[in-house]
Amino acid sequence: MTALETVATIADILASAAVVISLIFIGFQLKQNAELTRMAAAQTSAQLLSTNLGRIIENGDLAELITKEGAPDCWNRAEQLRVTNFLSASFRHFEVLHTHRRFGVFEEELWIGTEARLRDSLSTPAIREWWRESKPFYARSFATYVDKVAAEMEALERDEGLWSSNPAN
Repeated sequence: MTALETVATIADILASAAVVISLIFIGFQLKQNAELTRMAAAQTSAQLLSTNLGRIIENGDLAELITKEGAPDCWNRAEQLRVTNFLSASFRHFEVLHTHRRFGVFEEELWIGTEARLRDSLSTPAIREWWRESKPFYARSFATYVDKVAAEMEALERDEGLWSSNPAN
């Protein structure tokens, strides 16, 4: 092997090492970027939830409308529009987080709390009725998921009704 061939071989080895080091560096950057994306998703969730809860806190009559006996049938057009817009924002928030969760962006631990809040919302019959009419406006995978949760809430409500109406209890 000549001196020129030796230099060429050393240059090839150094170039290969540089490629490996670059790939390792890119791997670290991708991992860091994924963590930052998850953190941003959690922060966005907190901001959206805070904004949405603020609407109920600042407007007590909105909470009264949603939980009003006979709702949604008793709502006038203005009340219906108001509640629909509030619930649309709420469920869009849930939909975004559901999508983030499906793609691994939203942490499972954070999803547990989000799902509990969704279940709490769906425990109100008026909200379930609103959902039945509004679900075509949402992603199919999210609609399927919410339908499953709503069915579970309705089953719990039926079971509680049967249990409380049983004279043996």
